[in-house]
Amino acid sequence: MKILVGVLALGTLALGILCGVQWKQLRATAARARAVEAALRADAESREAQAARVKALERVNQRLEGQVQQFVSVTASLRSNEVRHSSNINLWSDQMRAAGQTAGTNGGAGSDGVFGKGMGEMLGKMMKDPAMREMMREQQKVAINMMYAGLFKDLNLSPEEKDKFKALLTDAQMRNIENAQGLFGDKKEGALEDTQKLAADAKNQTDADLKALLGDERFALYEDYQKNLGERMQLDQFKSRLAAENLPLQDEQTAHLLQIMKEEKAAVPPVIPTDNTQFPTKELMTAENLDKQLAWMEDYNRRVLDRAGQVLTPQQLKQYREFQEQQASMQKLGLNMARQMFGSGKTAGPASPPPAK
Repeated sequence: MKILVGVLALGTLALGILCGVQWKQLRATAARARAVEAALRADAESREAQAARVKALERVNQRLEGQVQQFVSVTASLRSNEVRHSSNINLWSDQMRAAGQTAGTNGGAGSDGVFGKGMGEMLGKMMKDPAMREMMREQQKVAINMMYAGLFKDLNLSPEEKDKFKALLTDAQMRNIENAQGLFGDKKEGALEDTQKLAADAKNQTDADLKALLGDERFALYEDYQKNLGERMQLDQFKSRLAAENLPLQDEQTAHLLQIMKEEKAAVPPVIPTDNTQFPTKELMTAENLDKQLAWMEDYNRRVLDRAGQVLTPQQLKQYREFQEQQASMQKLGLNMARQMFGSGKTAGPASPPPAK
C-alpha cells in the first residue's frame, strides 16, 4: 500500500512538472504568435504606406510628364515664331535695300518703291479684306500684351478694365495703320499734313477714352510708361537674350538700366522725339534732323553703355554691347524708312560700333 502511494506521488509530481513545462511552452508559443501577428500587421501597414507613396509618385510623374509636353510644345512654338520673325526681318531688309537702290536711281523715294504707291495700295487692300483685317487685329493684340505687360501690373486693373484697356489700345493701333496709307503713294500736296492731323485727332480721342477709363492718376502712369516704351521693349528683349545665355537679368538690374536710359535721354534730348506720345511731323523729318538724330543715337548708346557697367556683370555687359549694335542697325533701318517716306535724301550709313572696353 505504501508502495502504491509512493508511485502515485511520483506520478503526480511528474505530471505537475510536465504541466509546468507545457505551460511555459504554450506561453512562449503565444508570445511568438503575438510577435508574428505584430510583424505581419506592421508589414501590412508598411506595404500600404509604400503603395500610397507609389500612387503619389505616379501622380507626380504624370503631372511632370504633362508639364514637359507642354514645355516642349511652347518651346517649339517659340522657335517657330523666332524663325518666322527672323525671316520677316530678313525679307524686310532685302526690300529696304531694293528700295534704297530704287531711290538712288530715281533720285528720291519713288512712287513704286517699298514706300511708294504700291505699298499704299497693298495696305489699303489689306484693311478692306475682313479676314486680313482680323488677322492684323489679332497681331496687334499680341503686340500690345507684350508692350504693356509691365503697365498692366502697375495700374492694378480689374479683369473688365484690362479687357477695355487692351481693346482701346488695339483700336488705336488699327486706326494708325489705316491712317498710315497717307504716307505712301504720290504724295499729293497736303496729303502728309492730312495724315498727321488724322493721327493727332485719333490720339486725342484715344487719350480721352483712356482717361475716362483709368482716371487722372492711372492715366498719368500710362503717359509716363508711353514716354519710355521703346526703352522698356529693348530691356525686355535684352532680358530674354540673357536668359537664353544663362545670364539672367535681375529685376533690380532691369530697373537700374531703365533709370539710366531715362536720365541719359533727359540729359541730352533727341532731335526727333523717340517716345510713343508724339507723331513725327514733316517739319521734323528733314535730312539735317535725321543726320542729327543718327549722331544723337550713337552718342546716347555710348553714354548708356558706359554706365551699364555699374549694373551688369562683365559677361552681361559683353552681351549688352552686342545687343546695342543690333538695335542700332534696326534704328538706322527706321531712319532710312523715314528718309524714304518723307523724301529726306540719302540713306544712313552703317552703324558705328560702341568703343570696346
